[in-house]
Amino acid sequence: MAIAVEWVVPPLDDAQLASLHAVYQANAEIKAFLPTFAPMQAFVFQGMNPFGVAGPDGSRQLDPKNLPPPQFIARNGGFDLQRFDIKGNLAWVASIRPEFVSVNCTAYDRWKNVKPQVLAILRPFVDAAMAKGAKINAIGLQYQDAFRLLDGASPAVTRELFRKDGKYLPTHLFDQPSFWHCHQGWFSKGPDERRILNNIATEVAEVNGMHFARIGGQHRMFATSANGPTPMPINAEGIDEVLQCLHDENIDLINGVLSDGALKAIGCTVGGT
Repeated sequence: MAIAVEWVVPPLDDAQLASLHAVYQANAEIKAFLPTFAPMQAFVFQGMNPFGVAGPDGSRQLDPKNLPPPQFIARNGGFDLQRFDIKGNLAWVASIRPEFVSVNCTAYDRWKNVKPQVLAILRPFVDAAMAKGAKINAIGLQYQDAFRLLDGASPAVTRELFRKDGKYLPTHLFDQPSFWHCHQGWFSKGPDERRILNNIATEVAEVNGMHFARIGGQHRMFATSANGPTPMPINAEGIDEVLQCLHDENIDLINGVLSDGALKAIGCTVGGT
């Protein structure tokens, strides 16, 4: 699971990124939970003009002799904050970038346990960035659910895992003899009639010689109205409500995709967590 707060263009500048670095240095709780600091460097490519130069007949022609050589210019790319489990696997990472602040959790158990920790990490950085003039463009929730298919891919497995009478999967997928995938997206309305973009990819696939059924998706709430371009700003205090709305969208979707048996196996029921 990953959660991100995306900034309105232009992205954070060096001074704003420095203020977020100062937040980490001053916040003992975040430093204790995410003790590994990893600075990032970004590069901006400056190359030849893709439209070329004007020729004698008015056409556009590439003329490398009259153009500066391409070059990469280094810039501050932000930083990562990491937490590893006792086996050395990455369990949590917060990524602070010019374009966004995100928290990724691979040690996910239940929303009620993970959300408070995510907010405790996000809010200090979001508060500091917005105090320096940053504005929220969107907040996103991304997730990946996977089931390993020990008996391989088959119509019987598809019917066992997925809801045939649901609204999200075409019925012909339940007769496919092997692998399949279904990608779709739509807009819905969030609190105060804000726009939410929902993308979902459902598939039965082979990964490194093993068969999996996977549901991956993203829900993003924008700081605009659902049916038009009217700005509807999101402030830091509203992040909790937005995340709960996106989680509810996810739970509704999972309940509509998985069969009752699969939902029971993972401890998820209608209105569950």
